[in-house]
Amino acid sequence: METSDNATEVLLSEEEQEETTYDKGRELEHEFAQYMKANLRWHKVRVGAHLPGKSNRKGASIDVIGEVLDERGEKFHNIAILWLIIAGILLASSLVWAFEDLENGGIGLLIFAVMFAMGGIVFLLQSDKHNKRNAWVECKNLKGKANINQVRKSIEEYKDYKASTDKEYKFDTHYFVSASGYIENALKYALENGIECFEKKENKIVKATYWK
Repeated sequence: METSDNATEVLLSEEEQEETTYDKGRELEHEFAQYMKANLRWHKVRVGAHLPGKSNRKGASIDVIGEVLDERGEKFHNIAILWLIIAGILLASSLVWAFEDLENGGIGLLIFAVMFAMGGIVFLLQSDKHNKRNAWVECKNLKGKANINQVRKSIEEYKDYKASTDKEYKFDTHYFVSASGYIENALKYALENGIECFEKKENKIVKATYWK
C-alpha cells in the first residue's frame, strides 16, 4: 500500500512539473510577443499557432508569429489612407451640393464619392492582406541552456513550412528565445543560419551575441 501511495505522489509530481514547464513557456512567449511590438516594430503578434509543413503534414507548433507590412505594403497602405481622405472630402462636398442643388449633379457626385471610398477600402484591405512579412519565433524557458538540437529542429520546421503549399504567412525573419541562454555551439549554429537570438539577463530580454 505504501508503494502505491509513493507511486501516486511521483506521478502527481511529474504532472505538476509538466504544467509548470508549460506555464513558464507560455509566459515567455507572451513576454517576447510584447517585446516584439515594443522594440522590434512588429505591428501584430500571435501567440501559439500550428502550421503545416511539406514533409510533416501534421505540422509544427509555432510559439509566436509576428506580422508587419513590407515596404510595398506600407506604400500602398499610405496611398489607400490618402485615397480615403480624399473620398471623405468628396463625400462631404457632395452631400452639401446634393441638398442645395439636386438638379445640377449633386447626386452624381455623391454616388462617385461613395464608389471612390469603397475603392479605397478595398485597396486598403487587399494591401494589408497581401503585402506583408512575418516572423517565426521559437521560445525555450527551461532550466538548462538551449542546445544545438533544439535550434536545428526549429530551423527544419521553419524551412519545412516555407517549402509547403501553405502561403498564409510570408516568413523572412526567424527568432530564437532562450530564457537561460545558449550552449556555445548552439548559438553559433543559430547565428550562422540567419536566426536572431535573444535571452534573458537580469530579468530583461536582450539580444544574444556570439562575440562579447
